[in-house]
Amino acid sequence: MDAWNHNNYCVPPEHVDGLCACIEALFPWTLIVRKPHLVGYRLGDDLNRGALYLRPTPAARAVFDAVARLRRSDAELGRALAALEGQEADLTDHHGIRIASVEEWEWRVARALVLARTRPELGVTVVRVERPGDPGAVTDYLYQAWVRLGLLGPWRNTFELQALAEGKEPVR
Repeated sequence: MDAWNHNNYCVPPEHVDGLCACIEALFPWTLIVRKPHLVGYRLGDDLNRGALYLRPTPAARAVFDAVARLRRSDAELGRALAALEGQEADLTDHHGIRIASVEEWEWRVARALVLARTRPELGVTVVRVERPGDPGAVTDYLYQAWVRLGLLGPWRNTFELQALAEGKEPVR
């Protein structure tokens, strides 16, 4: 059986400290390696069940700079990136994370909102929050919030935090 075991992000070196601050504030993940060329977090007790790695490289800095420059000078690219940022959260590339309880989910969403408001340099954005019964909620059992970590880059930078309502299981 295949199992997803890690995500790896190539990031500008100067973003590493901010990304670590975001990750450590939002997720109870264990730091397993911190070297100049590699930062890694284990998502649970078993490394084979999930990890996140940050790989700082000058090439990532060059891509960030080029995208920012082109976004300003190329109206079509600017509109395309703005459309990606503005479309429904569940349509964008994102990584889904199941959280053990609704109480923990609520705490993490509140923490992300605080970071977005008080630490703008971290680039945290709470894109959307859905609770069962909210207009637009897809199910009556799933709590969902999409949190964007802008320091990861202009796309593929969003985490969907999910929790199941007590006593509910998804239909199989």
